[in-house]
Amino acid sequence: MKLNGFDRIAWVYDFLSKLAFGKSIIDSQKYFLGNIRDHSKILILGGGSGWLLAELLKIKPDCEVWYIDASEKMISLSKRKIKIGYVHFIHGTELDIPVGNQFDVVITNFYLDLFTNHQLKEVIEKIQSSLNARALWITTDFVDGKKWWQRMMLRLMYRFFRIACNIESFQLPEWSRLIENAGMKEIESKFFYKGFIKTVLNQF
Repeated sequence: MKLNGFDRIAWVYDFLSKLAFGKSIIDSQKYFLGNIRDHSKILILGGGSGWLLAELLKIKPDCEVWYIDASEKMISLSKRKIKIGYVHFIHGTELDIPVGNQFDVVITNFYLDLFTNHQLKEVIEKIQSSLNARALWITTDFVDGKKWWQRMMLRLMYRFFRIACNIESFQLPEWSRLIENAGMKEIESKFFYKGFIKTVLNQF
């Protein structure tokens, strides 16, 4: 993933997401936050504009968070939203996860879809190496339910983000299967937006 690719649309990203998917885009990402244990060390990859971070700290103010995003403008927006909590902001990608830290929770919402299947295998391995035993992995992303409108939306979204943000991927990777193949166990999942968005609670 290239740094600062999302800078061009950072200011309008949340608006576009809500315009396309309504409340589902928010509800899906908030769904499993209550499963996080108090005093957890949390890694958020691709945190975006920071609304999720603010929501997380409302219900888990005693957690310590490492917030990594490839966009400097997204990080700037996130810092403005945070009034409480202990947060480390890092401009980067999964390659910039601090060495030596072992996290209790990792959150990857609409992050894994930026990679090809081949790239994602390495991304998952990198993330797993930073997790404690029995760590939770919360991920929310699109799924291909084989419906015509879902595939049409995926094509349009990938075309838009390839042009606007210079992402390399051009189709949805098999993120759920690859996480499972890596040894993570699905505890619970829920679908939103007529089955197009899936949020999953996995455990190491």
